[in-house]
Amino acid sequence: MITNEKVRGKRFAVLGLGRTGMATCDALIASGAEVLAWDESILALANARKRNLSVVDLFQGHNLEGCNRLIISPGIPHLYPNPHPIVKEAINRGIAVDNDIGLFFEFVEGEHKEQSSPMVIAITGTNGKSTTTALINQILTHAGHKSEVAGNIGCAVLGISPLEELEFIVLEVSSYQLELASKINPQLAIFLNLSPDHLSRHGGLGGYFLAKTRLFQGSKLEKAIIGVDEKEGQFLANTLQTRRPEVSLTRITNGDNFLSTDDSFIADDNILSEVIDISCKERLQKVHSHGLHGRHNLQNAAAALVACRHLGISEQDIISSFKTFKGLPHRSQLITQINGVSYINDSKATNFSSAAKSLRSFSNIHWLAGGLTKEEDFKELRSSLINVKHGYFFGHSAKTFANQLDTIPCSVYPSLGDALNRARSEAESGDTILLAPGGASFDQFRDFEQRGDHFVELIMEKNKMIEK
Repeated sequence: MITNEKVRGKRFAVLGLGRTGMATCDALIASGAEVLAWDESILALANARKRNLSVVDLFQGHNLEGCNRLIISPGIPHLYPNPHPIVKEAINRGIAVDNDIGLFFEFVEGEHKEQSSPMVIAITGTNGKSTTTALINQILTHAGHKSEVAGNIGCAVLGISPLEELEFIVLEVSSYQLELASKINPQLAIFLNLSPDHLSRHGGLGGYFLAKTRLFQGSKLEKAIIGVDEKEGQFLANTLQTRRPEVSLTRITNGDNFLSTDDSFIADDNILSEVIDISCKERLQKVHSHGLHGRHNLQNAAAALVACRHLGISEQDIISSFKTFKGLPHRSQLITQINGVSYINDSKATNFSSAAKSLRSFSNIHWLAGGLTKEEDFKELRSSLINVKHGYFFGHSAKTFANQLDTIPCSVYPSLGDALNRARSEAESGDTILLAPGGASFDQFRDFEQRGDHFVELIMEKNKMIEK
């Protein structure tokens, strides 16, 4: 847990008592602050009372009086599409709204001398954040360093080990977290990519991109790694190079955007190539890993390589860690092979861009997709269907998928289980059954993890029946 004596005696209201909110309450209380906790979930409130938290109904506006700040969990809107009523009340009362990421950076800078604080590596982007975060942490720990992951993956950031026990903190940060944090100040920042996602939350694509750029505005920034396969990344890199010349900048690409600048990496054909000068590229070792399927994961590997090389890890140790990286659940995860058919769980592909990347990473695909679509154009999916033998669409947006993607053989099913059963009956040896939904899970599942777990359970149950 991270604490900070500077908040002692101050009053904080904490809205949302899930993993993030509970860790925030614990850290503030351990620091000597007064905490007023609230959640709209009866179960969450019961859990808070069991832990002897001061549960106060924040819908009663007067209970916010005297609060230094209102700390909210990532899923609670503060501006768009509409502020949560408690957030609106706090704003009307002149109370600042913050989150655990803002508190984290405040605690890091306020409680410890700079030379004794761990270095913070922060990663953002629409897709690939978790994989890149986990990969960097694995490289650091395998090299003998004390490192932990936190933020949007792993432990809530205020619940990690005390700062004096760590050398590095590898922080995955979402746009929800970035847009609201009062302070963001990593030493190393990574922007992977951008595609339309969470647009209603940010008031459009511009607001979404602007939230991501906050990662690069801190005074401690010494190294920036920016994916430039979209115009937004190109713009960010060029702007940073001009406005912050003291910051070391590396551009990374999957080859979609030609690089004519020094200090760049091209990730293509399973090989990382470094641009030494405008006319020369040095091909680095080929990346072999069951956890890094596809060009998009090669870009993640490039970001991890550049980051860890900057931190003093040898290239040999980095490449060695690539080979042992198993990947993360629900992200291009090979579940099993049955009768020559590979089963891939990419339930985390909750938008069209990530689903398209997954479709380009495998061959002979029986594609399971559906759920709740977002405000996206089907154009990228249409251009990524060359490896698809059949589409099996399920859930709320199944008919929309079928109507928009009718250039491939496709069929519609009420549930993931029904779609999987049909795909299994039609797949042949050498084929891939791929769950890459391209939509959110909330029509039928709690989250993408539950959807992916259900997919795995269905596969394993059927496999047991076959073995009998």
